[in-house]
Amino acid sequence: MVISRTPLRMSFAGGGTDMPAFFEQHGGGAVVSTAIDKYVRVLVSPRFEGDLRIGYSRTEIRDRVDDVEHDLVREALRRTGLTNGLDVLTLADVPGGGTGMGSSSAVTVGLLNAFHAFRGVHRSAEQLAREACEIEVDILGKPIGFQDQYASAVGRFNLIEFDRGGIVRVSPIIATPETFAQLHRSLLLFYLGGTRSADTVLAHQTAGIRNGSNVEALKKMRSFAYQTRDLLGEGDVDGVGRLLHEGWTAKRTVANGISNDVIDGAYERALEAGAIGGKLLGAGGSGFLLLYVPACAQPAVRSAMARYREVPFHFSSAGTQITMVEQW
Repeated sequence: MVISRTPLRMSFAGGGTDMPAFFEQHGGGAVVSTAIDKYVRVLVSPRFEGDLRIGYSRTEIRDRVDDVEHDLVREALRRTGLTNGLDVLTLADVPGGGTGMGSSSAVTVGLLNAFHAFRGVHRSAEQLAREACEIEVDILGKPIGFQDQYASAVGRFNLIEFDRGGIVRVSPIIATPETFAQLHRSLLLFYLGGTRSADTVLAHQTAGIRNGSNVEALKKMRSFAYQTRDLLGEGDVDGVGRLLHEGWTAKRTVANGISNDVIDGAYERALEAGAIGGKLLGAGGSGFLLLYVPACAQPAVRSAMARYREVPFHFSSAGTQITMVEQW
């Protein structure tokens, strides 16, 4: 039996510029994101019956890989050459189906890591991320970017850059421990409820890139990634909070469906109570709202957001890991 553990990610700046439609045509993309201590776990075990049992929000029992309906499991099995006699179980610390923390890509990375390990094969974090991108973007044709796969595979707090030809560079953010501690103390995360498929929002975003309607906004968001890196390096944590607000303001113009009345109402209440900035994680539409709030204003913001569930978290330095290998 093999168990992999893969972190979800929290994005601070540059989301959307990791999409090939943008970075292949407009001078590259850049994001700042961190892995957090919320995980997707994948368990792989031999199955006596010889078929495939796939457990997630439902259970599939299939005789052939080609018949597996869970597209990420199916393609990860194909990629690693596993065909039958397996129990595969995926478990996540947050709701699946689109809450803005990159859970789908974390599932793909975690599946690949577990399946390779089950075969006795080691893959580096970068190899796993690249394989996950190939499955999600090239094979399945999802209108997504490359940020989530690398953030989950590598871990840490990073600037991730994307260049023509699908070249990806991951550089750790350099800042003092106190800067990261102050940033963490100033962040509150609230679950607004609901899930959505990012595909629809991202398809609108891709169309906007192709017709040029959102390219300038995305270029501004790319610059925010570099500014975030620099602000953290200078120890200007409040500056990061203000930049979150600028980034969210720009992001709302990139595609239809990114925000709605529930999101706007929650964000405005938080600002009125003392938040400096914030953003909805992920493509938009629902999920988790990240807020930057000075310590003195946190009681008021928590009161203003009382109808929503606050979710504690910590930054994580670890990427995807094999946490258990049981020989049989």
